[in-house]
Amino acid sequence: MKKLFFILLNISLLSLALTGCWDRKEVEQMSYVVAIGLDLPKDIDLEKEQAIDVTFQFSNPKGTASQTQGGEKPGQEEQDFITITAPDFITAKNTANAFVTRQVTFNHTVVMIASEELAKTDMFFHFITSAFKEREIRRETNLLITHGKASDFIEKNKPEMGIQPHKYYQFIIQRSIETGMVPNSTLNRFANITDGDADLFLAIYGSVKDVKQKGPFGEEDRYKAGEVPKKGGNPAQLIGSAVFKEGRMIGTLNGEETRRSLLLDNTSQIKDMFAVYPDPLKEKFKISVRIRKKLETDVKLKLRNGPPKIDVFVPLEIELISVPSNIDYGADIKKQEILKKSIEELKEKEFKELIHKVQEEFKAEPFYWSLEIRPLFSSTKEYEKWDWMNKRFPDADINVKVDVAVIGYGKQIKEREMDEVKD
Repeated sequence: MKKLFFILLNISLLSLALTGCWDRKEVEQMSYVVAIGLDLPKDIDLEKEQAIDVTFQFSNPKGTASQTQGGEKPGQEEQDFITITAPDFITAKNTANAFVTRQVTFNHTVVMIASEELAKTDMFFHFITSAFKEREIRRETNLLITHGKASDFIEKNKPEMGIQPHKYYQFIIQRSIETGMVPNSTLNRFANITDGDADLFLAIYGSVKDVKQKGPFGEEDRYKAGEVPKKGGNPAQLIGSAVFKEGRMIGTLNGEETRRSLLLDNTSQIKDMFAVYPDPLKEKFKISVRIRKKLETDVKLKLRNGPPKIDVFVPLEIELISVPSNIDYGADIKKQEILKKSIEELKEKEFKELIHKVQEEFKAEPFYWSLEIRPLFSSTKEYEKWDWMNKRFPDADINVKVDVAVIGYGKQIKEREMDEVKD
């Protein structure tokens, strides 16, 4: 009898535990923040007072369903923007509820957007580290630096075809990463590289401003955000990267320099990159190619008394997409060798130019080469004393070798003869 009593008691206690829904919130009770903007406040001295302008972009998925049922266009969400001044963006969430009806949550935040002006201050790192303590913000949240105010970027950003804001940020950032126009820039990566104190961190660079480009024109990637020549559509542009050293922004790279950096970085996620190169047999023409990097970049370091010697081997695969000169590379092995050598020499020159730039201007590298170098030392203390970032890399003797494998000539190998087309 006593045994039966204890069994019934245990069943009763388990049933009580399974029915706990005391903290449940319905969708219509929540205001979902999809983007957080951070700006320097006006007329406030950050050395004397801690304050920041926080912009929240809300997206209400419940609104999408109701609008669709009501006969309006699907894909249009109820959304709003608010900007408030607060000590940090975490406490701003509660402050917002002074006038936002629903409970503000960061559970679906896709991107954090900071102005370049703020990112170049020492206070930026202190503000952004709040994200690492807030449970609602995921480490996979993207970090974007904008030319101009973050609030302007959010408010002027008008996604095409009424796409939902959270989907817009997910799609455009992921696709830009795959094409190499911007780097992989999550809060988790920012924390890891900054804490490692050995490499530069590259963040996504964006703008809604039209910046006059000095040239050259006609290239596919030699632009920074705001410089891409275009007409119509969404004013927001994502191309290039903001360069961070020890948690503070120190410069920028354009789209082409960002792509070069990612090809030298074995942790990058480039999947589908198109580029144009001069036609070696008819220089006034340019050929279009698809570039893939299936094998890792090989980085070999030789320790010595003076500056270290680094040999870098970059294997690339290319496929010809367009040959406006109509030169038949697909059928002529000698021409293929000329093309292969031409691209290899050009890529080696480009990589050396980038390495020289980061050595002279930034005094550190954004290629995450510290991962290749750390295993050469017996202890972390020994590696830190050697000081890769500040003492070794700026003076390192670096040699780059590129190997290009032409793996295809497009769907149609033989070029069309214009004499046969014309009467």
